[in-house]
Amino acid sequence: MKIIIYKIIYKMVLKTYAITSQTYYDNRLTCYKNILVINNIPVGELSKHVKILNMPKVSPFKQSTDCCPIKSCEYIIYKIDNSHEIMTVDDIPDLLGFLMENGYTIDTSLTKMMNKSDVKSSINKLVCYISINI
Repeated sequence: MKIIIYKIIYKMVLKTYAITSQTYYDNRLTCYKNILVINNIPVGELSKHVKILNMPKVSPFKQSTDCCPIKSCEYIIYKIDNSHEIMTVDDIPDLLGFLMENGYTIDTSLTKMMNKSDVKSSINKLVCYISINI
């Protein structure tokens, strides 16, 4: 009697995303907010709460140039309990809880390294890096 053993190899891929805060002018409420932005459409449950948004100019003095381009659209994170309301920095605890409950890892070492680095975005402020195995 022969026993055949099949070895199944799963290739795990780690996807990493940067979550940042960015100043946003809310035309409807006529006020400025620090909203949460992600660098790409994520894999997993978070993708249900991310939409692309055309970003209005925060200031008429900030112009996009070839040397210093300004994105006209960003991937915005919307509130978990209200898909019509944009997440702000005040919602970070809710976001972190949601991420941990849904299999994402908060990459604190990469976040610390980038926050200590001299390389910074002139528009966005880093909140954290997250990753998920797919």
